[in-house]
Amino acid sequence: MKRLFEGFQPKTYQIAVAPDRETMKLTGTVTIEGQKTSRPSQRLVFHQHGLTITDAKIIKKDKKGEKEVVVQRISHHKGFDEVRLHTEELLYPGTYIVTMQYKGAITRNMEGVYPCLFKQDGQDKKLIATQFESHHAREAFPCIDEPEAKATFDLTLTSPSGEAALGNTPVKTQTEKDGKLITTFETTPKMSTYLVAFAYGDLRYKEAKTKDGVIVRTYATPDNIEYTDFALDVAVKTLEFFNDYFDIPYPLQKADLVALPDFASGAMENWGLITFREQALFVDPANTSLPSKQYVAVVVAHELTHQWFGNLVTMRWWTDLWLNEGFASWIEYLAVDKLFPDWEMWTQFIVDDQHTALKLDALENTHPIEVSINHPDEIRSIFDAISYYKGSSVIHMLEQYLGHDVFRDGLRYYLKKHMYGNTDTVDLWEALETVSKKPVKKFMAAWTSQAGYPIIKATVAGGQFSLSQEVFVLNPLSAKQKSAKDLWPIPLRSSNTEHDIMTTAELTGAVTGNHPETFKLNEGQSGLYRVAYNQEHLDRLAQLVKSGKLSPLDRLGILSDAFEAAKAGYTDTISALKLMEAYSNEDISPVWDIITGNLSAIRSVMDDENLRGAMKPYGRKLAAAQLKRLGWKEKSDESHFDKLLRPTILALAAVSDEPDVLAEINARFAAMKKSEDLVPDLRGIVYGTVARRGDAKVFDKLLDLHNGSTSPEERVTLAAALTNFKQPELTKRSLDLIRTENVRLQDVGYWIAYSFMNRFAREATWEWMVNNWEWLKKNLGADLSFYRLPVYAARVYNDASFLPKFKKFFESVMEPALERSVKQGIEMVEWHSEWKKRDFEAIKKFFSA
Repeated sequence: MKRLFEGFQPKTYQIAVAPDRETMKLTGTVTIEGQKTSRPSQRLVFHQHGLTITDAKIIKKDKKGEKEVVVQRISHHKGFDEVRLHTEELLYPGTYIVTMQYKGAITRNMEGVYPCLFKQDGQDKKLIATQFESHHAREAFPCIDEPEAKATFDLTLTSPSGEAALGNTPVKTQTEKDGKLITTFETTPKMSTYLVAFAYGDLRYKEAKTKDGVIVRTYATPDNIEYTDFALDVAVKTLEFFNDYFDIPYPLQKADLVALPDFASGAMENWGLITFREQALFVDPANTSLPSKQYVAVVVAHELTHQWFGNLVTMRWWTDLWLNEGFASWIEYLAVDKLFPDWEMWTQFIVDDQHTALKLDALENTHPIEVSINHPDEIRSIFDAISYYKGSSVIHMLEQYLGHDVFRDGLRYYLKKHMYGNTDTVDLWEALETVSKKPVKKFMAAWTSQAGYPIIKATVAGGQFSLSQEVFVLNPLSAKQKSAKDLWPIPLRSSNTEHDIMTTAELTGAVTGNHPETFKLNEGQSGLYRVAYNQEHLDRLAQLVKSGKLSPLDRLGILSDAFEAAKAGYTDTISALKLMEAYSNEDISPVWDIITGNLSAIRSVMDDENLRGAMKPYGRKLAAAQLKRLGWKEKSDESHFDKLLRPTILALAAVSDEPDVLAEINARFAAMKKSEDLVPDLRGIVYGTVARRGDAKVFDKLLDLHNGSTSPEERVTLAAALTNFKQPELTKRSLDLIRTENVRLQDVGYWIAYSFMNRFAREATWEWMVNNWEWLKKNLGADLSFYRLPVYAARVYNDASFLPKFKKFFESVMEPALERSVKQGIEMVEWHSEWKKRDFEAIKKFFSA
């Protein structure tokens, strides 16, 4: 793909922009000084999208001084997102100062410059904010909108008087004129266009300082500012931790964290002006569940990581997006683990990040961590579990391989060498290799340059082991991956073998150590691969699980690998279910996530009412011990994992129709007058259960709670319940709500995904999505949830007979950013169908017995 940076390299921007929220239009002037580096031509080209350049001026600057070049014509090229300034005079390489006056639009779809709607004292109000990643700065000002085109920015923002006006840097000057506030901000560091940001409106703030004197503020709408105390405290401590860890002081004078009522993603790392979905910044003691509080800490740490890793040093092109996101998705756990050691974040990392990546990367239609990007619209398709979670997982594997201190020192070397510049993946490997003296490039190349990951088939018998590796393929109909001959350098991480890394297709050896029966690969689960053991050895491991002789991470890994291997046909589901019986005394929350997640997968994919009935006694028996231990009421001395486990156990008991649990849920719901009457951690179970078994009266009560709540978390929890009814007329009501003012655009994806997950609403949701496709496209725009709609639909179907309808519709609306998602959806239906055909009868027999 042609890049404009190859022809013109900006050095400085002076931007004066006036976004008018009443007219929903913006006007501005931008002056760009930079180097024309391409061959002589009669034009300069910049990015713009949706802008009209009304006037332009070019000045040639050299040793003799400055000389104006006449702009003969301005042409806009919509297909290329370009504005071309044509001159009669030939423009030679050199320094140019380009000034453009322009006008554009404030758009509703949460990208570029957009409005955030909220109510204050019963009045409708509107903030104006920005979202420029990946390529939407061009909607606010003409520019070279590519990560490599780093420059400094001087921003002047015109906004209404009496309201907050925010930019990347502190305020330099402010004046008032005709009811308008004109704010000029300090010059930014050298940075990419996608990190430029501004916002204005009725915002309040709380303030604290780091020990180095950096001013940290959390901003929110007036009614919500009180809920930012926790995020503010986490932000200050995280900045101090990163200052020490990276050994580079935070590069700006201030760090603002702004909660926006409308925001498409979780958060955005704009340098010095980080923007958040409200749910990712608010902690309300009366309404916030423990997982959501943890989520706030993780997101704050993630975005602050980027202030160094992504902002200070930036990927050269979107091919290396994973350098930003994968790394931040790893180190967020390091920071939060430091702040909250009792949360045991690294155990949660394996379930939340690594296993999420493994599931997506087992499809044929995945992509390598390093992926070629040929069209700007493809960029949004790689903001996915591969770039984030597979990226973080290979970083975790590498850190374990190199050692904590060596890895940290390599990062410091990398950041100091490339600060204010751009890099490729190989630059990080070279830095780590220089410091560690280990073959990092050779070790990591396979993990980042090829898609997928391996499964090791392990036979352990008679004091010997025999291992073979091949690509793990979830979909048996995937011919392409099945024929792949790729090999990975696999860190075996076993105390029962002298071998460190497996680089060949096969490996045999003697089991070492005093306890050969404990032979287990991937101890601690840091390796990005699965293992399928022979049945005899799996039975031995099950005994170790039962007797409590394995760590939580190893227990988690054995069970997860067994189920995923069964789903893909490497083993059978019954052996995984028999293994699960060894977990009857399990008391660790992340291990229970694997247990309940796989029971849920069986219910969903096998999709048979008789089987569902047969699974209920099994679920009641499985939950019994922990239900008795934990009960409904939190104890003063219980662990973090016990607090997380209680909702999981109660949910399993509820879906298994445990009479006492159902009675307690009904009583609590009947007695409640407002959301605060229920413990935040248990609301989802109460709401979801009464909806599953409820009627129109229950629907009305839940809807009143939803419409009366200002808590973003609470509204999403209630959305899950409102889409969970059996009755067709209530499904229709919930779907009809999506296009009303009662559902924020940022939450539309939740409503659709939850509605698809309700088997009674599946077909109606498909029809609604098809009939409302143009509305979704117009209003969600580049929101990632729009491009995930094919997956939301496909993952709940288990019969290949659905595929002709699925393919026909998406062929009619196809665009580049949808292609991978549609192909992934097709694969999901295929492997569900194959798993059901292969194991349904045996599973039914198992639970009936």
